[in-house]
Amino acid sequence: MTKSEQNNTLISAAPGGDVILPCRLDSEEDLQFHTVEWTKLEMDPDRADTDGHKGVVYLYRSRTTKTRFMMETFIQRVSLNPDGLKRGDVTLKIRNVTLQDEGKYSCFIPGKKFRETVQLLVEPNGVRAPTMETSQFNISTPDPGGEQNNIWISRSRSALWVVLGVFTSLIFFLFC
Repeated sequence: MTKSEQNNTLISAAPGGDVILPCRLDSEEDLQFHTVEWTKLEMDPDRADTDGHKGVVYLYRSRTTKTRFMMETFIQRVSLNPDGLKRGDVTLKIRNVTLQDEGKYSCFIPGKKFRETVQLLVEPNGVRAPTMETSQFNISTPDPGGEQNNIWISRSRSALWVVLGVFTSLIFFLFC
């Protein structure tokens, strides 16, 4: 069972943060051998990035990412979850969001005649502190049903240093 156009989903993000743009089939069908196109809509049709790519944010075809067709500004910042593809989930992750990323995005799977749109709102006064750096950890946890679940955890490097400092101080205190 597939969906055609759905209502526009609104997602907000702060500059410098990461954002997830959801897109998934109703079924858990394996999409590894399908084409998945994420495009940014509402762009001036005559405007393209420096390589001439008009609006292609992410292109996946036959188990590979086709970066030569993608807008240069997105190549190093976008990804799909490979395990999600096996379950009909082609959710796009954009790292280090910028104000220029704001706009409407389309997720299209041509072989399924499936399309969803997502509106990204980048809020310049978002919660994220401008000096905070984040690192990503991908943790695989076994599911009782035998599947693996991937969990993305974002941690602040400064918080990590604080925890390490407290731990070191505690050990020093115990020895003294």
